[in-house]
Parts: sequence; C-alpha cells; structure tokens
Amino acid sequence: MRHMATNQKLTVLEHCSVAPPPGTVVEKSLPLTFFDILWLSFSHIQRLIFYEFPCSKTHFMETLIPNLKDSLSLALKHFFPLAGHLVLSSSSSKPQIRYEEGDSVSLTFSESESESESFSDFIGNHPRKAMDFHPFVPQLPLVTKSSDSFRVPVFSLQVTLFPNKGLCVGLTNHHAVGDANSIFNFMKAWALITRCGGDGPFLAGGSQPIFDRTLIKDPKGLDSIFLSQLGTTIPVQQVPTNSDKFRATFIMSRTNIQRLKSLVMAKRPGLVHVSTFTVICAYIWVCMVKSKAAIGEEGDEDEPYHFICTGDTRARLDPPIPASYFGNCIFAACIAAVNCKKLAGDEGFIFAVEAIGEDIRERLYNEEGMLKNAETFLLDVKEINWDWERTVGVAGSPKFNYYDIDFGWGKPKKFEFVSIDITGAMSLNGCRDLDGGIEVGLSLPKAQMDAFAASFAEGL
Repeated sequence: MRHMATNQKLTVLEHCSVAPPPGTVVEKSLPLTFFDILWLSFSHIQRLIFYEFPCSKTHFMETLIPNLKDSLSLALKHFFPLAGHLVLSSSSSKPQIRYEEGDSVSLTFSESESESESFSDFIGNHPRKAMDFHPFVPQLPLVTKSSDSFRVPVFSLQVTLFPNKGLCVGLTNHHAVGDANSIFNFMKAWALITRCGGDGPFLAGGSQPIFDRTLIKDPKGLDSIFLSQLGTTIPVQQVPTNSDKFRATFIMSRTNIQRLKSLVMAKRPGLVHVSTFTVICAYIWVCMVKSKAAIGEEGDEDEPYHFICTGDTRARLDPPIPASYFGNCIFAACIAAVNCKKLAGDEGFIFAVEAIGEDIRERLYNEEGMLKNAETFLLDVKEINWDWERTVGVAGSPKFNYYDIDFGWGKPKKFEFVSIDITGAMSLNGCRDLDGGIEVGLSLPKAQMDAFAASFAEGL
C-alpha cells in the first residue's frame, strides 16, 4: 500500500480567546451527572475536518478569520458550557461545569507550510503517518489551580489554512463536558451560523441545547459511587508521541455490509441482533486479531480479546430525555470477550457477531435497561483487568456524520478521529462518497496496518 511521508511545518497566524457576546449568558454552574463523572479521567477527544476550498492567505486573514470569530461567539451564546471550565474542588462538593463572565474558547488560526501535494494526502484514505496530523490538533489550555480547586478548560479549536488548497478545522474537548452527540450538535450549529451569517436559522430550527441536569434521575446515587470508585483524578493533556503509527480509512459499502449480514444469517439463522453496527464491528475486530497474528503478536490463543462500546441512553431512559440534551448520556452497550483461537479461526467473524450481538441485546433489552448493575460497572471493569493491547473499542458513530458539517465551503473532503492514536479504538463515521457506506478509521503500527489491509480486503 502507498504510504505518505511529510514534514509538517505550521505558522501560527493568530491566537485568540472567543467568548459569548457580552451580557448574553449569565454565570451558571452545571453539576456533573454520573454519566459525566465516568469520563473524568478519559483522554481528550480530538477530531479534524478537512475542506477542499481554494483560499488565499489574504482572503483567509481578511474575511474568514473575522467571520469565524463572530460566528463562534454567537454559537457559544447557545453552547456556553464549552467556554466554561470543569471545576474540581478539593472539598466534598461535586465536580461541575462552571461558566463565568469572560470565560472563552481558545481559537488558533495557522498556516501549513508543507508541500502543496500533501493536502491531497491528508484527504485520502491510504496509510499516512499519524504524527503528521498532530500539528492541526488544538491543545486545551493548561489547568489552573486555586487554594481549593482545579479549573480545567474543556474545549479548544484550530483552523489551519493550506494556501489555495483547503482548510482544516480541528477540535479538542474534554469528554466530561459532553458526548459525541453534544459536540456534533455544537459543530452543526457553529457551521450553520457561519454559513448564514447569524443565528436566526439555528433558532428557527428549534434544536437549541438543553442543559437541565434534573432530567438525569439517579435513585442509586451513582454520582457518589463513581466518584468514590474513581478517586481524585486531575485530567492531564495527553499528546500522542508514537511515531510508529499510521492512520488509514477503510470503506464498508452497503453491499459489503449486506453480504456480511447474509453470511451470518446463513450460518446462525437464530441470531436476533444482527445489525449494521454489529457486523461492522465484528468484522473489524476479527481483522485486527488476524493482523496481530500476522506480525507475530497474537499472544496466548486461549487468552480473551475484548470488544467494548458505548451507546446513547437518551431515548432509553425512563422517562426518555430530549435528543438535544447537552452533556454526557452514554453508557456501556457492549463488553464482549472471545478467545484468540476462535477469533482467528475460519468462523472468527461468526463468533464475533454472536458475542457482540448477544451482549448488546442483553444490555439494551433487559427490564432494567442499560443501567442494570451500573453501581458495580467500574469495579467489574477493573476486575476484568484486561490487556488493553487486546481490546478494541469504538469512537464516534455514523449517526453523527461530520460530512454534513458545512461552513459554506462545501461538503468536507475528509474526517479524522485523531484521538484513536491514543485509545487504539476504531472510529466510525458516515461515508463521504458512498450512500449507506461507513468509513472505519484506524491508527496502527505500519506492519500491522499492512496486515490489517490484506485481511480486510480478503474477507470482503
């Protein structure tokens, strides 16, 4: 496979702090719910959106930068928690997201000085050095400490110009401020406000975020339980440093997906939960295991490989809460385990579908819902004590399709979930070019990426 190798050079054109318009947001505090607390110590979430938009440096400086700052300010009026801070007190008070007058989002504008042909590499699917993407990812500002608390910034943005080629919008968020649904809704709103030159169309759409924490019922006291089980954690910025990793995108078409479903139903006609998500994740999981075996890293064949993913609980709570609720509202939807020998065998894909499908069915469709035994969830995970090198997770969802984020520069040309460089998860997003297709993003060492690509192509 073709590999990209570039030397990224970036010039910062402007660094600013953007706040909601003065007087539009009063000081507010949102206590973290148990859904938020689960993510206190999780690594930061990093995404990049590339646009093919021939733009001169002059137009970027004189037109785009002022417009983006103005539209971001308006968007933050509606999504104020992103301008606030996660406040962790040394006292017994619960962690909270606090917004105070003057709080802002860090926004950096930069210019790429890399070779002109590198932009076409960034918007491709072939393996590219993971490190080459990192300069476009904004870092969160530093944590500040007072006598009794830590103030943790939760969101930052960076827009990079590739002169006369395109633009890259980078975003980093602390997971405790909101899940994929929340961040995606913000990005849609910011893009719409930028494209339309005001927030009128956003308001007319009736999709304003809801921040009411009383919607999240907690009769078991999960917030206190999770805080106790997690201990005191001060999130630390994690910057990927593994220069050995490459990132690539693999396309699963509607035809591929249907063929895999048909294969499962022919082999296991009694299986109940054979969804698009299940067969995609099972197929990638098996290809990951086979790629490790191909480079001699499969380990003990009797040891389990784990698959883990979360699911949105908004519509599954009793009573359900609105889709526009801003914050975290996700919980474990699957924790499956299959030993290496089974996954690497001829029917590995079938075993993987069975394990994932059955665990999802049990968690989603039992009488107590997804929160059954939630009070012991963190302890159960710790007791499993699995090897994270033998665990595959999922980042993102095709439901939140970043190819729909249009700032007025046209449809994005490429979406990258950069934080999988840290977590090792697969990322899922809607497909840029194929209706009904899914893009699967991976970040792996070169030898394993090549082995994965061979296994992926062979099975389809």
